[in-house]
Amino acid sequence: MMLSLRKNLHFPPYSHFCLSSAAAEPNFITKYLVESCRFSPQRAAAVSTRISHLASPDRPDSVRHFLKHHVGFDDAEVRTLVSRYPPILCVDVDATVRPNFAAVTKALGETSSPHVRKMVLSNPGLLLLRSAVPRLEFWKSLLGGDADRLRTAFAKNMGLINYDVDAGIASKIAVLKRHGLSDADVATLVVRGQSFFRRSAASMGSLLTMAQELGFPRGSPMLVLSLSCFSGISTETLKARMEIYRSFGWSQELIDSALLKFPFFIRLKEENVRRKMKFLVGRAGCTSEYVARRPVLLGYSLEKRLIPRHLVLEILKSEELIERDRDLYGVMVRSTHNFVRNFITPHEDRVPTLLGAYTAACAGKTQDSASVDI
Repeated sequence: MMLSLRKNLHFPPYSHFCLSSAAAEPNFITKYLVESCRFSPQRAAAVSTRISHLASPDRPDSVRHFLKHHVGFDDAEVRTLVSRYPPILCVDVDATVRPNFAAVTKALGETSSPHVRKMVLSNPGLLLLRSAVPRLEFWKSLLGGDADRLRTAFAKNMGLINYDVDAGIASKIAVLKRHGLSDADVATLVVRGQSFFRRSAASMGSLLTMAQELGFPRGSPMLVLSLSCFSGISTETLKARMEIYRSFGWSQELIDSALLKFPFFIRLKEENVRRKMKFLVGRAGCTSEYVARRPVLLGYSLEKRLIPRHLVLEILKSEELIERDRDLYGVMVRSTHNFVRNFITPHEDRVPTLLGAYTAACAGKTQDSASVDI
């Protein structure tokens, strides 16, 4: 499955791309960035330190022309790209930029488009690196040749093209496969696990071991889901997040059970969790254990779902139109269409203001929205 590359691929130093500084005029590149790229003097001075060897406008002009007339960037996008990766101005268009761009459009199956421009902006190395083409081919092969998945993978993993396949990625994939992940599982992690491949091979191994100890078995789709949820979070942060839930009286057994049901809840930041728990326990009358056994409740928007739907339930209960012990979870998991059809439309004759109250709540115009702030 994995494309084998014969050479170690390294990101060259900036000077590799640039012309000799022997003939460079003092402040030439700073002046160029201000006059040609419309940088502020302050930003131009900062950017110029990374390409101080540049001595002629020939390559920068050639690069800017290609970016605008072939890639389709506007002036602001060119400025963004140069700001992120100043060495782009030093690259030989015909030797590197043009063939690399052709490889990108071929891989995506489309010429200049918003998708292509976005992919290049998030991964400037696609145009800058001489090794970009074989790396791009590797990732597309790993993703089964699917252009949509390739685009998503690069959007979620900024700098993905910079990773050395033979020296880095291969060892990480080997770790994943030793833990029972298939080629399809690895591909899913590339697409769904934001920044997952930025972890070291050792860190991946530790995370896999922890996930399996939590109860996610080898070969289970939930193991892959858990890894994608844990990606971008250090082991220390994961442990700290667990302490947040312990502060609500959740036992380790409840935390483990919640992880198996809805791994994403461990990514929620402390303030987010505390606001939702304050509402669910304090206002909606749930017990902490009730929430722990239905952790998906924490994944819903407080302002767009939890508060508005609870308000509708309270109005209906006050009018004795539904039973007072209606299960909150069963209401929250319904689609918006299903909720409106079953809890608003049938009661509009008796409560003409019901839809308006719900709509206002979704827009944040309720007292509850302020009352749960901490």
